[in-house]
Amino acid sequence: MLAACRALHRAGYEVTAASSTALAAAQWSRACSHRIRVPDAGESSAGFVARLCEELRRRPYATLIAGSDSSLLAISALREHIEPLTRLGLPSRSAVQSAMHRERLAQAASEVGMSTARTILCSGPQQAIEAAEELGLPVALKSVDAAHTGAAAVESAPKGEVVSTLAELAAAAVQFRDGMLLQEWVAGNVVSVGGVFAGERLLAAATSRYLRMWPPQSGSVAFSETVPPPPGLLEAVGRLMLAIGWEGIFELELIEAKAMAFVPIDLNPRPYGSMALANAAGAPLAAIWCDWLLGRGAPSQPGTGERPPPVVARPGVRYRWEDGDLRHVAAQLSRHRYRAALRALRPHQRVAHAHFQGSDPLPALARMLYLGKRVISDR
Repeated sequence: MLAACRALHRAGYEVTAASSTALAAAQWSRACSHRIRVPDAGESSAGFVARLCEELRRRPYATLIAGSDSSLLAISALREHIEPLTRLGLPSRSAVQSAMHRERLAQAASEVGMSTARTILCSGPQQAIEAAEELGLPVALKSVDAAHTGAAAVESAPKGEVVSTLAELAAAAVQFRDGMLLQEWVAGNVVSVGGVFAGERLLAAATSRYLRMWPPQSGSVAFSETVPPPPGLLEAVGRLMLAIGWEGIFELELIEAKAMAFVPIDLNPRPYGSMALANAAGAPLAAIWCDWLLGRGAPSQPGTGERPPPVVARPGVRYRWEDGDLRHVAAQLSRHRYRAALRALRPHQRVAHAHFQGSDPLPALARMLYLGKRVISDR
């Protein structure tokens, strides 16, 4: 959301950031003109939406962008209270649910001709162990839905992970009380396509390759670089979004299993963690989405009616999640992988950071305070 605020501010929008915590990085940004506190959608969907509606009645807003799975589901479920007050641009409730459903992602990928990883639905640890024996270790363990709407609040799912032994799987599986997916391990580079899909077409895309993650084997991106989109990939991603029914900002993570074979593994139907990279590479996704939603997008080609091509992020721009990359270095040092640690410490040019920006330094301070609070709380 920090990246979204910065992109919108740069495009001339006046931005209000809403959060349930005082240490939300976006609220410390100079790109943020107003700040409001809201209940956590994970504790009260109705309270969260009611506070948003109160603010929307107090001050007119052109649109509202959900920044997390829980806020997206709460807004979608209670949209009838919000839609009279602003433009949402959300697809149907069923499309939002489909975008959160990992089995639907695999099904839609198969429908549009993309490669898929074999996946087995399990209802408990014993079934998970049997599935792992069938698939072979290691396996990726995931929740069925990224989050789901409960009776009073949005319930988050346990974070997915890669497990290498049956003992690790048995210990991890108990967290997935509502069922889980076991997915065969597909070796290859992780590729991200962040973009905006609207009007049944791709409006913008930023393709990047993960170079480091935290945790190192199967975590979030800690360091990445934009690359030219491989031939046919953006067209396949567009067909996938159309099959799912999604409209808006998204990020699709894929495994580059072999030459020209990309396996979708996760879909984030919202602003995502490394979106600062798209901004820095010339594809400010939040601004492009809002411009389209408000009718300010690029017009069709004069005299032809042809739609303009999507905005594509330029290659060679890098991204660093500061504390994630430092933890990656620490992990490599603890395993005596000194060369890998030194590679991570090597300075680079043209790097966009998750939080730090010389002209907007306070979000990085907010992140440091947040991490310090977590350390104290854990202890």
